[in-house]
This record gives sequence, C-alpha cells and structure tokens, in this order.
Amino acid sequence: MAGNDRITLIIEGLPDDDGQVRLGAFMTQLQNLSATLTKLDKEANAKATTYYRIATLSYASPVRVELEPQAMAKGPYLGTALVDSLQRVTSAIERGGDLSGLDADLLEDIRGLTRPVGRTVKSAALLFRGHSFDLTPKILGDVEKALAVDDECAGSIEGMLEQINLHDGANVFHIYPEVGPRKVTCHFPTRLFDDAVAAVGRRVEITGTLLYRAGASFPHQVAVTEIEAYPFEHDLPDWDDIRGRAPDATGDMSSEAFVRELRDGWR
Repeated sequence: MAGNDRITLIIEGLPDDDGQVRLGAFMTQLQNLSATLTKLDKEANAKATTYYRIATLSYASPVRVELEPQAMAKGPYLGTALVDSLQRVTSAIERGGDLSGLDADLLEDIRGLTRPVGRTVKSAALLFRGHSFDLTPKILGDVEKALAVDDECAGSIEGMLEQINLHDGANVFHIYPEVGPRKVTCHFPTRLFDDAVAAVGRRVEITGTLLYRAGASFPHQVAVTEIEAYPFEHDLPDWDDIRGRAPDATGDMSSEAFVRELRDGWR
C-alpha cells in the first residue's frame, strides 16, 4: 500500500553549478516539503499520523528523493488519504481557480517550494501517482495571488494557543477558535515573547491587526499587539469557593426574602 503512495521530489541545479544542487537549496526544499506533508496529514486525518522513509535517493542530476509514507507506531496506515489530499490541492492550484478555501499556511509552504526555482535551482517538481506537479513561476504567481492580503482591520479573536515557533526569530504561533476559521496564524513582536510562551496550551484573546485574504469571511493572520491568556478551567472557583464570600450582600434581609423580592420585581 505505502509503495503506491510514494512522493518523489525532483530538483535540478543551476547551469552555473553544472546542474548540481546547492546544499542550502536542497535543505530548504526538503523542509518545505516536510511542512507541506505534515499540514496535509493533519488536514486529512485531524492529527499527525504519518512519518516518511527515504525509499530511494539519487544524486545524479537531477536529484531525486523518493519518500514512502509509514504509519506511526500502533496506528493505522493513513498515507493514502494524505496523498489524496496532496492530489486535490495540487490539482486546484494547477487549474488556477479560486484557492481561498485552501489553508494559508499550506499555501505558504508550497510557495516556499516554488520560490527557489530560477534563483537557487533550475527546476523542481513533485511526482506521485504518475503525475508531475511542476513548481513553475506560474504556480508561484497563482499562490502569491491567493495569499495576497485583501483587507485588514484592528480587532480581537479568541482561541486555543496550541502551537508556537520561536526558531531563528520566527515568533509565530497558531490559535484554534471554536467558531469561524479553523486556525489563525499570529505573528508577535519580541516584547510579547514571555506572554506568548506562557500562553501555550491556554485559551487566549489575541488583539492586533487582522488580515483577510480576498473573498475570505475570516482572518487568516494577525499582527499581534496584545495577548490575554485566560485561566485554566481547574483554576477557576467553584460554588464551594464562592459560598460565604459576601455575607452582607442582602443587608438585613434573609436570602429567601431577598430572592423573593427580586422575583416580584420581574412581574
């Protein structure tokens, strides 16, 4: 089964390098492909279910890296659903239609795969199920257009802060709202570093500039100016904690008479 779901990354180096691929370009392509596949896995299966083995590796120009999906320990094999998702996304991009329904982070990773073409590599492509998805300047232009910010406004949004990336000054985290967008990417300044780290795993309200793609009903990114983390549920007071906190709240009246008078006031 896994053999039918193999994904091959093909990279050809620049003529100035005699077709050989530079190390930095090779690493960047692999990292972006890994990020793309991880996002597709989570989108198709709700969580990460798959890792990849290098089935074949050929350095003869062009470089070919063939990846074989594998089920994580004790889990079912879901690589086929992942490749189905890859096929759906790449087909949508190749058609050049409306891409507003595709995840912005996923499109950014595909943009990362495409940007080096003509700069640090001559060409690049993904091969799977007998189809070649060529990472061309046209693909880059269509993805750039889909990611273009159409509107922005000041506002706030709530959600669970579950992912954060501080590597090399990235300063980005994701929140997952209960309603609206599935997730929102949040970029924060260095001054909010401690607040962001302390809020991981908590429900938060993010304030800043909300960015909208063309045709989108919900923001996909926030330029953060403030992070308010709500307390964990187990830290909130229960009824036993509240009992007796305001013994004089009803004045000279009994609790029963106080409630009876409130009820009379509703008539």
